[in-house]
Amino acid sequence: MIYFLLAFLVFAWILVFVVLSEFIAFIRTRVPFVPTTSSDVEFFINKLGIKPSDTFYDLGSGNGRVVFMVERLSGAKSQGFELGWWTILFAKLKAKLKGYKAKFVNKNFFKEDWSGANYIYGYLYPPLMARVEAKFLADCKQGSIAIIRDFPLPNLKPVETFFMPHKHEIYIYKKV
Repeated sequence: MIYFLLAFLVFAWILVFVVLSEFIAFIRTRVPFVPTTSSDVEFFINKLGIKPSDTFYDLGSGNGRVVFMVERLSGAKSQGFELGWWTILFAKLKAKLKGYKAKFVNKNFFKEDWSGANYIYGYLYPPLMARVEAKFLADCKQGSIAIIRDFPLPNLKPVETFFMPHKHEIYIYKKV
């Protein structure tokens, strides 16, 4: 009986940590954790020809799914930015256990330097997109690509737009 009670208490604390972590991350960002489908990630990796010499940043990387797929399928150096504590812990643990080289940063991506990436991915909400656009233009090198899912950048015209199944769009922007 004591082991059952102890297991229950551990489970309850973990559950409280996960829920509180996501709630705080949502309050800070106003963006919930919504995963990108594997088929969308495979599509843009293949369509854009992301390769091992590239550097890929995921803005709001959640549990690292996109970052891991990009590293695994393209060999690109990959990094995720995430404010949710449990999702960043999960991503870091998975990277360690599975031998991924991907890096995960528990910081606000707007306060970080994006100049090291030539691919930026974001599945964020409309209120953030003007800031993403400004940061992309300010930090990224000429020729860098922004891959934006569902909510386009407000002032830049995409070089390509892909209409995916399940009514999703992927907008491709190139810094000139």
